[in-house]
Amino acid sequence: MMTEERLGKWIERYEENGYLNGSILIASKENILLNKGFGMANWEHAVPNKPTTKFRIGSLTKAFTSMGIFQLHEKGKLSIDDCIGKYLPNYPHGEKITIYHCLTNTTGIPNYTSFPDFWSKTMRLPMTLHQLIDSFKHLELNFEPGKRFEYSSSGYTLLTAILEKVSGMSFAEYIQANICSPLGMNNTGCDDGIEIVADLASGYSFWEKPIHSAYTDLSFPLGAYGLYSTTEDLFLWDQALKSSQLLNKEQMEKMSTPNLSSYASGWVVSEMVGRKCMHHFGDISGFCSNFFRFVDEQVTIIFLSNMNITPVTHLIQEMAKVVFDEHVSLPLPAQPINFINKELIAGKYSIENDEGLILDISINNGELYLTVPKMYGVLYKFKLVPVSHNASKTTFLTEMVNEQLIFNYSLSGEIVGVEYKDFNEKKYIVSKCYLTNGLLYFKKE
Repeated sequence: MMTEERLGKWIERYEENGYLNGSILIASKENILLNKGFGMANWEHAVPNKPTTKFRIGSLTKAFTSMGIFQLHEKGKLSIDDCIGKYLPNYPHGEKITIYHCLTNTTGIPNYTSFPDFWSKTMRLPMTLHQLIDSFKHLELNFEPGKRFEYSSSGYTLLTAILEKVSGMSFAEYIQANICSPLGMNNTGCDDGIEIVADLASGYSFWEKPIHSAYTDLSFPLGAYGLYSTTEDLFLWDQALKSSQLLNKEQMEKMSTPNLSSYASGWVVSEMVGRKCMHHFGDISGFCSNFFRFVDEQVTIIFLSNMNITPVTHLIQEMAKVVFDEHVSLPLPAQPINFINKELIAGKYSIENDEGLILDISINNGELYLTVPKMYGVLYKFKLVPVSHNASKTTFLTEMVNEQLIFNYSLSGEIVGVEYKDFNEKKYIVSKCYLTNGLLYFKKE
């Protein structure tokens, strides 16, 4: 079976089940095998996603910031080994934190997006670049610069300030003039949240149905996670990274080489599906994305989504397996059957070996719903679709993501075992919890 045919079968099943939201581009040896949009760019106006739809790309931005810094290094405007104090005077420990530490997430500076009030408050408020830097500059370092890897958008915020100071341009202007324009990436730019961007998708989350994601003020993401792009533009970027169009070979090599752990400069370099891969994940306010570059095999997979529960990383790995002709299991068809005994299923379930993780199955308007925590511990609520049933077993699929709940019954019709399979195909044994004297406890089935 040809690669396109294998991909077509995989895509068809996932699309039938409504599990794909966003735009996907897959290329092998510069031939585009798939270039398609899925789901809605805007649910309010029923606008579908297309290959030309623009998405906020979150931390995929870091690779662009890194490229800008390396270009300035190549031109002799700065050195990646310079201490940041040279460009940001009065920055605490500025004499021992280098630009290269910022590029490779080895500064020791706490990550501002992990601060306790960031999600609930700070990310919604406008800030200048320098106000943002002031919010973390006086905090104690988590470790001695250069000694450890710890992912931190704070370092990329400092790089943004250095890039602006050295180039005399705003971050948006610099990226436009030195990366996007030369490559013909006409659908990529820095989103300030004020200017109207044509064909930009809206970002969504999910609670029984698509909902608006939490608001992020776009005045400060900038070089840490502030760009928007399309899959087609990012494919141009991918091709440019294989050439010396933007940067000489030696600097390109340095930029692509991990420092500590597997982190290079704006890219992670590690093994994915048994092959060396340059990749990066991004997420911002309803958008999530991943970008896999199997450089040796010349295979590129780009998935930009505007539905934050879409497991882009897992789905890209599955697509890579399809391209490399490895075994993948397809989701069951999400064709609902009639299921009457909903009250038996409803309740709270505890995951074996992790009693703190509770699956909550409830009934709403005659439908069963599963509430479950996902990334960052955020709760999501999905409809459960019954797809098979007999005297010994009922199987449910969840809407939106490929997950399964399987209930096994005794001869008398009682639940004797429950299995939960998440989108990563990880299986968990779960037990029903019981409420006694106001306390929740569970029994081993």
